[in-house]
Amino acid sequence: MAGVARTTGLGHAHEVLYTTANLGFYVIDGGASLAAEGGIGKALELMAQAINPIAFNSEGTAGLVNVVVDDSQWDAAGLQAAVRALGSTAGSGDYDFTSATVTAGGQFIVSA
Repeated sequence: MAGVARTTGLGHAHEVLYTTANLGFYVIDGGASLAAEGGIGKALELMAQAINPIAFNSEGTAGLVNVVVDDSQWDAAGLQAAVRALGSTAGSGDYDFTSATVTAGGQFIVSA
């Protein structure tokens, strides 16, 4: 019996992010540490309310926030505009979002 070669399909390449649920993975760089900005009425809550993420994680002191959003509703430019629109709002204390940047993610890492 001869072998059967598969000629169609996805092929899952190395260093390519795949999703089958229209998920968008992005990194938001707030420009300054968000470590003290957790809690009711603080910068992280305001950001989450503005973009309504499926998943949201802020770690460390670099000002980076990893988000997963509905990719049919968002792209990097739209997320950046929404976050920057928060400005230096009274609800976020002294945190200033006006220079925030958003980059589409190419990988995701989950760790404990």
